[in-house]
Amino acid sequence: MALDFSKFEQRYPSPQWAVDIFQGHWASNVGRVVPNVVSGEADVFNDPRVKFAIDHLGVGDGTLTGMSVLELGPLEGAHSYMLERAGAQVLAIEANVEAYLKCLIIKEITQLKNARFELGDFNLFLDNNTERYDMIFASGVIYHMPEPLRTLFRISRQTDRCFIWTHYYDPLHYPGAERTKRNASHAGFDAVYWDLEYPDMGYEKFWGGNKPVAAWMTKDGILSALKAYGYRHVDIVQDEIHHPNGASMSLVARR
Repeated sequence: MALDFSKFEQRYPSPQWAVDIFQGHWASNVGRVVPNVVSGEADVFNDPRVKFAIDHLGVGDGTLTGMSVLELGPLEGAHSYMLERAGAQVLAIEANVEAYLKCLIIKEITQLKNARFELGDFNLFLDNNTERYDMIFASGVIYHMPEPLRTLFRISRQTDRCFIWTHYYDPLHYPGAERTKRNASHAGFDAVYWDLEYPDMGYEKFWGGNKPVAAWMTKDGILSALKAYGYRHVDIVQDEIHHPNGASMSLVARR
C-alpha cells in the first residue's frame, strides 16, 4: 500500500486532507455527503441498493429505526452511512486494511454516531458470533467468496432478514475470464461453483475478497440455497443481466 503523504499536515484542518491520505485510491464520491471534497466517482452514498433494503426489510415507514444491522464488507463506508441515516445501529466488518481505514475517515468526517467498524474476516466472525441481527446487509461480497454457500448459511443462522447484491454466473451474460466448474456442498445443500483466481490482488485499487479464489454461483443456485437454509420468502428486487461485469441481482430474503 504505497501512499504519498507528509508526516505532518501544515494546512488549516479540512476533510479533504484526510481523504487525500488515499488520494487516487477512492471508489466513492465522498463529495455527495461532504460538500467540495474530491475523491472517487461512484455515487454509492446515494445507492438505490440500500434503498431497496430499507423499503423491503425496514420497519415499514421507510426507515430502519431501532434495527441492528450487520454489514459485510463496507468498503469505504458509503452504505454504512446510508444505513445509519435510515435509523440503524450498524456493525460493519471489513477485511481490506486500506478500506477499513477509509471507513474510519468517513465515520469521522460525516460524524457517524451509530456505525462501528471492525477489521477482520467476516466469515470468521460469522463462524463465532452468537448475536442475532435484525438484518444482514451484504452488497458486493458473495461473488468474492471462495465458499459462498458457507457465507450464505452463516448469514441464515444470524438473521431473519438479509439483503444481498451480487454477481451470478450466467454464461450468456459473462464477459470475464474463463472460470473452472467445481461441485460444492454445505449444510445439506449441493451447488456448482464457477471459480476464478484473482490475477491482481496487489493492484492498488483491488477491492475483491481476501482469498485468491472467487467462486460464482448461478442465480438459481443462490436463490435455492437461501430457501434451503430457511428463508421462505426470497425475492429478486432488481436483475441486471447486462451489467458490464456480468449478470447481477439485488435480492431480499425473509423467514
